[in-house]
Amino acid sequence: MSKIDRQTAIPMYQQIAADIKNKIQTGEYKENTKIPTEFELEKIYGVSRITIRKALELLVDDEILVRKQRMGTFVMPHKISWNLNNNFSFSKVNEQAGHTVRTELLGAELKKARQSDIVKLNLNDDMILCVKRLRFVDEKPIEIEELHFSRKFAFLLMEDLTRSLHDLLTKHGVWMSSGIKSISLCYATKEEAIALNTKEAGGLLLIKNIFFDNDKKAIFTAKEVINAEHFEYNINLFNNNE
Repeated sequence: MSKIDRQTAIPMYQQIAADIKNKIQTGEYKENTKIPTEFELEKIYGVSRITIRKALELLVDDEILVRKQRMGTFVMPHKISWNLNNNFSFSKVNEQAGHTVRTELLGAELKKARQSDIVKLNLNDDMILCVKRLRFVDEKPIEIEELHFSRKFAFLLMEDLTRSLHDLLTKHGVWMSSGIKSISLCYATKEEAIALNTKEAGGLLLIKNIFFDNDKKAIFTAKEVINAEHFEYNINLFNNNE
């Protein structure tokens, strides 16, 4: 039986919630795995079902646990945070947060541009460089990105495209100074579901970007399909009226 301090002013359900949270942090209860049932937790802590339910509700509200109908209560997967107010480098932001980043190149080729490419990249011809990559954070497949450049960036085919794109462009004197980002919902294709280790037709975040240089000229467009199960975006808000 796990120890609960019955003499303290701290309610028992809060102590139980803290103990379960500690077991998750230490790895005793691993993410995506089922924790003991309410009946089993009653025996572990020597308290009533009502107290157990209050503890679990607290952890569900804090998005530490998730209830799955007719299956039980599971540990939520840890989410990797990305601040939308931050810089452009996916690799650097995650590495600075203590995560391990890895990129797998899915393909890189010159191909015929679509009309949207011609407009967004202000192309003089109908060829683009298309780069497709799978990004991992802490060995979890987080996103598939498809990047479109004008043909003049074909020199990137000679580079290691598993490296930080931000670093590769900087190496060639190309600086990203601004961008436009749109966020919406999409549904995983069979190929995306396999790559991102999620369900086919499951909901994914769809991010579309255009990045510009100091002269406001488009450098490339990026389409990102993100497994939101492991990822979240944060935005800093400011009151400009004060």
